[in-house]
Amino acid sequence: MARHYSKLPDLVRKLIDDKNIAHFATLKKDGNPHITPVWIDRQEDIILVNTTRKRLKTRNAQKDKRVALSITDQTNATSTGQYTWVSIIGEVIEITDDNAETHRDQLTKKYINQPEFPWKDPKDPPTIIKIKPIIIRHS
Repeated sequence: MARHYSKLPDLVRKLIDDKNIAHFATLKKDGNPHITPVWIDRQEDIILVNTTRKRLKTRNAQKDKRVALSITDQTNATSTGQYTWVSIIGEVIEITDDNAETHRDQLTKKYINQPEFPWKDPKDPPTIIKIKPIIIRHS
């Protein structure tokens, strides 16, 4: 069955492009959710999560392509405690090692203003999880 994918609205693009941390949910093999904070990026309407092959989120995404992301704008809390936020249900379309090291360094510059990722582990190289959004809710 063909899936309908969603285009990212401008507000969501801005949340991804800024330094906001996302919470990335995958499904474990027993069906329970696994949620972890991640640095994110995008290529047009494809969401990119940079991680490593050994991480549980990567193994989960390889087995079950259904994932979700939640992003909150960390800069705009109001006096009522309201935040700009987005919730995305998506589907993993690819897990690739192509340019993963360069991409990780780009995210390092974005999030912590360092030229290179400082915690490299040669035994656990980076990979990129590419996600197509299906359902997008935001406020």
